Amino acid sequence: MDKPNELVKLESERLWDQAFEQLKSAIYAGRFGPGSVLPLRSLAETFGTSITPVRDAVSRLVSLGVLERGARNAAIVPFVTTAKLESLTQVRCEIEGLAAREAARHATPEAAEGLADQLAHMKELIRTESFDTYLEAHRAFHFQIYAMAGNPILSELIETLWLRFGPVLTFVVPAYVKLLKGTDHHIQVVGAIRGGDSAAAEAAIVSDIREAADYIASLADGGGVIHAPVTP
Repeated sequence: MDKPNELVKLESERLWDQAFEQLKSAIYAGRFGPGSVLPLRSLAETFGTSITPVRDAVSRLVSLGVLERGARNAAIVPFVTTAKLESLTQVRCEIEGLAAREAARHATPEAAEGLADQLAHMKELIRTESFDTYLEAHRAFHFQIYAMAGNPILSELIETLWLRFGPVLTFVVPAYVKLLKGTDHHIQVVGAIRGGDSAAAEAAIVSDIREAADYIASLADGGGVIHAPVTP
């Protein structure tokens, strides 16, 4: 069985789409940290395909601002500065806050209970320190909320923002998550969606985003470039 977020060989059809989806999943999961160099030929060998679908998938990610072009058929995961982090955070608060507000307006009781179940799963992962899968569970929780808004354009915008944020979002694991920071915001958003309270749902999501961003910003060096926390 393939490990979570492990790159695997592609099927013969829709190679571009498969390469794009695998690279997205790997970026979400923090497989490629800031500064990582992704040689296209190496990726093609991993996928078991020609370099063309890999180049097309990488070009799409470059156009979205997720990757940057490197030398000699390679792409680079860009470093994030505190200034860029703040810009992303401002937009995330607006867009994801709107999505949470709409989710509270449109969510069915069944969808709200499904969200509560996902939060319970996240808490169990923290309790057992199963951090290899925590980020995926965390992303699923947030995207369940945004799907409830019923606005595909919002979901597409949020996906791009998360891809650009993804390489540094991984820095919250495990130290920040083990402190349970942000957990109350997750509880609050579930309660707000259950109660149809749009303003409370938006406030909880914005507080969750802002609190995590503040922690990530604290990891910046003297030049404002954010690096992974040093483990004891």
